[in-house]
Amino acid sequence: MIDKNITNPGHHKQFLMNRFNDEEQRILRGLEKSWYLTNSGESVYAAQSKYDYFLMKPTPRTSEMFNIEREIICVFSDYSNFESRSLDIFDKVISRLPKMRTESVCEILISRAPQVEEKVDKMLKSDPEHPIVIPFTYEELLHGDVGSTVENRFRKHFYTRDLFSFLSPLKKDTYFFGRSNLINEIVNRFHSGEHTSLFGLRKSGKTSIVYAIERRLESTGDSVLSIDCESPSIHLLRWYELLEKVVNMYQQVRDSKVKVVTRDRYEEKMAADSFEADMLRIHASKKAASTLFIFDEIERLTPGTASSLHWKDGSDFIYFWQTLRGFYQRHPEVFSYMVVGTNPSCIESPMLAGHENPIYASIPSQYVPPFTVEQVGQMVSRLGDYMGLRFDSMLYSKLTEDFGGHPFLIRQMCSAVNQQASQIRPVTIDKALYQKAKVEFQLGSLEYLEMMVYVLSEWYPDEYEMLRYLAQGDMESFESFARDHPSYTRHLIGYGLIQKGAGGYSFNLESLADVLRAKHAMERLNLTAEEKLAEVSGRRIAIEKKLRTSIKNSLHANFGAADGAARVIASVPDNRKEKLKSLNLQELLDKDKSPLFFLELVGVIRREWEVLKNVLEIDKTKLVVMLEEINEKGRPDAHAKSLSQDDFAQLRLYFSKLEALLIDWG
Repeated sequence: MIDKNITNPGHHKQFLMNRFNDEEQRILRGLEKSWYLTNSGESVYAAQSKYDYFLMKPTPRTSEMFNIEREIICVFSDYSNFESRSLDIFDKVISRLPKMRTESVCEILISRAPQVEEKVDKMLKSDPEHPIVIPFTYEELLHGDVGSTVENRFRKHFYTRDLFSFLSPLKKDTYFFGRSNLINEIVNRFHSGEHTSLFGLRKSGKTSIVYAIERRLESTGDSVLSIDCESPSIHLLRWYELLEKVVNMYQQVRDSKVKVVTRDRYEEKMAADSFEADMLRIHASKKAASTLFIFDEIERLTPGTASSLHWKDGSDFIYFWQTLRGFYQRHPEVFSYMVVGTNPSCIESPMLAGHENPIYASIPSQYVPPFTVEQVGQMVSRLGDYMGLRFDSMLYSKLTEDFGGHPFLIRQMCSAVNQQASQIRPVTIDKALYQKAKVEFQLGSLEYLEMMVYVLSEWYPDEYEMLRYLAQGDMESFESFARDHPSYTRHLIGYGLIQKGAGGYSFNLESLADVLRAKHAMERLNLTAEEKLAEVSGRRIAIEKKLRTSIKNSLHANFGAADGAARVIASVPDNRKEKLKSLNLQELLDKDKSPLFFLELVGVIRREWEVLKNVLEIDKTKLVVMLEEINEKGRPDAHAKSLSQDDFAQLRLYFSKLEALLIDWG
């Protein structure tokens, strides 16, 4: 029995071959030997240029090989020069077709222009989110084996492009996964006239989600006003100037032709009244509909973290939101707002800048959730299939567990897998290959992990300290914070960084815990006497080695090797000169084998300060005091073993200062 669902090569009986010229018909006859031509399309015009499109569907073999099932848009460009507008034609075609009919991830361009493949590749490098464009010339499809030519070109463009490696927010739906429920929830809240929020760390996908919300609302005819608070054109404005800007932006978004003159009407005392009058006029000038105001990077306008002083230390936040909230309470049909940022303190703090927070508890806190195993599987399998990577299904759970369901990290990990995998595709990714790629990825993932928590260390140091305590196993300090500040713990759980189980709190991302432990290894509390000794001894030795290198290089650069050595000898006590005078500068100040005592290095610094002050950018007296204290209390002998907690804390301050001073002298 013949399976009617199987797509066989050929063309649909209503496919109009005669619509195309002779050469194009010959190309179509070649294609129908390995593809099914479904629709002969029509002519599409752009800037007085004419293009013709048709649709074709893959046979089972091609469908399995490249994970494509729907029809593919194919465009004929019958021009000898390649123009960028040739790619814009695909969007025009998509707008004419039913949704979900054609493949969103790939398109075919057949051009008369020579070297079209190189030109298309160059253009797509500037737009990595663009669907994969498979380019052909008329010439290559008119001669030779069309089936092999097309398959090999598909293989080249699908399997050589790394679809996992996106670093920027996703502005299109093509490679956007796993957030449908969240977007539906936010859109439904807007349609119900409710405010909403979205918080998450850097690279958590906030901006990609905001773009998706904008696309969803615009596709249904709703209007969105997106305000990038990180832009100086926003945060440099005073609160009343921002109200005026919002009015002007709202008029543009609503495409209103009503005449609104804002000049001289937005001084402080009149701004709130002018805002209300202008917003109502603009709203009434068009069909009644609400607008979603999205305030992205809300921290840039929030007291304590804002980019401009009048928002950071002044009352601008208070007056601005008093105006918006008061307007909304009187006219809820005009707009609702969504605040997007890293930390929800702007809506959770009852007091800000010494005033009652006008939006306190008026917007529910919502975080970017981590991906579930199912969502990870959807994203990884779909993108992997396009690239010829067939992931063992057990790896979806592994990816979710290893990277805490964080889609950005999972994508970058899969990019590392792609680099390790065989270039003969398709290829199956098993546990062994995964583990090999994971080792390589972790060596280079430090910058991603630090990027994620950088904003906490800069703006929310208490929450960052909690992470540090947890990483270092200092549960007493962590739980003390958790008891006194439950919102901090709630934020860290919301970010997906930690979780609470029956046995207490733990990291979702153990690799992040490793990074924090390494970064703050010298800041642990409650050390034993032996651990204090080990830390002091290790840091003292490291500083001594860097001092030797910096002194040696400075003396050599200013006086040469011989005179530099003589100056070192002149700095040491008389009873040591005879023993050292036969050594050259390199031997005297060898990084690992120098015979000089620590205090003798201090003597060289004192004597040669005029030369060394340009390298050691610190007050001479302060430097000498620190070094003498380190020599007295930081030696690995009985003194160090009896260090008081105060002395140990003081030495840590000295070490940190000197390590920063000598950072370039490894």
